[in-house]
Amino acid sequence: MQSSTCSQLPNPALIEIIRRFQYFFKTDVVSSRLKLASVLYCFGHLHAAIRVLNDAERRYHSKVVIEGQTDLQVFVNMISDNCDNLLSKPPFAFCVSFIRQEVHCAPYILWFEMNRGMTEEEVEQRNDIEKGWMDNAEMDARPFLHYLQYLTYGGLGERNKQLHAFDMLKSYILYPRNKINIYHRETALNLIGHCYEMEGDYQRALYIYETSLRLHETNNAANWHLQRVQSIISNLECILKH
Repeated sequence: MQSSTCSQLPNPALIEIIRRFQYFFKTDVVSSRLKLASVLYCFGHLHAAIRVLNDAERRYHSKVVIEGQTDLQVFVNMISDNCDNLLSKPPFAFCVSFIRQEVHCAPYILWFEMNRGMTEEEVEQRNDIEKGWMDNAEMDARPFLHYLQYLTYGGLGERNKQLHAFDMLKSYILYPRNKINIYHRETALNLIGHCYEMEGDYQRALYIYETSLRLHETNNAANWHLQRVQSIISNLECILKH
C-alpha cells in the first residue's frame, strides 16, 4: 500500500523542474507554459499537462502579439492600452523551442524537426540565421498548444476533446488570415500531418506533408514524414493484396 502511494507522488526531480519553470512564466504569455505542459505530457502526468494547457489557452486574447506577427493594428492596440497592465501581463507569445538536449521533454515527432536536414548538402545550404535554430525544434505557440491538447486528450481517452483540439489546430493553421502570423508554417503543417497519421488517414497526411514541402523543399522534416507515410501506405497495399 505504501509503495503504491509513493508511486503516485510527484517525482522530486519533476517538482524541481516545475519550480524552475515558474521563473520564466513572466517572459511571455504562453511559451514557457507550453514547454512545461510538454514535460508533464512526456513524463506521463497527463491531467497536470491539461491543466497547464487550459491555463495557457485562457491567456490568449486579441492583444497577444505572436512572434513574427505583421498586423500593425495589434501593435496600435497595445500602445493605446494601459501601460501598467501591459507590464504586469506581457502581451507576447514567443515561438516554442526545444534544443536537442531537451529531446526527451518534447513529443517524439519533434526529433525530426531537430534533424530536418536529410543530407549534409542540405545542412550546408542553411544561411547564418538558419544555422542558429535549425538544429532545434521550433514552432509557433498556438499550433503547438492545440497539438499538445490533441496528444494529451488522446492519452486520457477523451475522444471528443481530442477531436475538438484537432479541429482547432486545423482551423488556425489553414485559415487564410492567419497565414501571415504563422512564423514556422511548414512545421505547423507537419503537426497537422502527424495528427492525420495518428487518425489513420494516411492519404491526407501525405497531402499535408506535400503541402509543407511546397513551402520549403529542403531542411524540412516533412521529407522524413513523407517517406514514412509512403512506406506505411505501401505496406498496407501489400497486405490488402494478400
